[in-house]
Amino acid sequence: MKGYAKPLHEIISGPQIQFVIPVYQRNYDWLIDNCEQLFIDLVKLSRSDRQSHFFGAIVTSSAGSGFNRFVIDGQQRLTTISLLLLAGIKAVNDGTMEIKDNYRKEEAYDLFLNAKYCNSERKIKLVPIERDRIAYDKIFNEEDSFDEESKVTRNYRHFYDLLTRKPQALSFDQLLDAIERLQIISIELDGDDDAQLIFESLNSTGLALTEADKVRNYLLMSLTPEEQQVCFKNYWQKIEQATKNQPTKFLRDYLTIQRQLQ
Repeated sequence: MKGYAKPLHEIISGPQIQFVIPVYQRNYDWLIDNCEQLFIDLVKLSRSDRQSHFFGAIVTSSAGSGFNRFVIDGQQRLTTISLLLLAGIKAVNDGTMEIKDNYRKEEAYDLFLNAKYCNSERKIKLVPIERDRIAYDKIFNEEDSFDEESKVTRNYRHFYDLLTRKPQALSFDQLLDAIERLQIISIELDGDDDAQLIFESLNSTGLALTEADKVRNYLLMSLTPEEQQVCFKNYWQKIEQATKNQPTKFLRDYLTIQRQLQ
């Protein structure tokens, strides 16, 4: 395990790298309150003389060949920053957000969002799990219709509202400057590190893991990435859909019935 304190943009920049959210991770779950607090922190940072603001840890492991990294912890922060920048770029394009240097829009896109030289057909830096990815890609590609049931879409729209309110709290240049001052601890796991244990330890505070999250992680993390995709799509995703994203209740009922039948 190797850990570094670095600005966020140094960790995620590069036209070849993608950050892949493994299927055993929970869906994107940041609340409006979390987004509001991040925005307030960025406004304060922009108006202060501080050179950095600690933004937590991002834990990654190798995603096989190439430059790609699996995100073991930190997907909520990475996804939220991406949504905030996408909302800012949209606001600039709509003429509803001030920008002094149009080059800053390209800088944000190339540093944080695009992976034009990655080794996959999808040239987007963040690769969320399937349902989040569908909603995220609709936003990224500026499609006509969004997935309005997704928290990805909800938070993107909320950021757009925050950025375009009058009087504006930040220009796009100020927003990007503040984001580039975010400091993180980047932890890169080696092959002999226990990703499951590290993931659960890091998530012991904040938005707690459900019992179903822990079961899913325990079962899937022992499999290869290819096996994870198959099992997630053929079994776990169907359980989530059938239980309206309440798999913990289903697992408790199922185990109770199984125990009574023994």
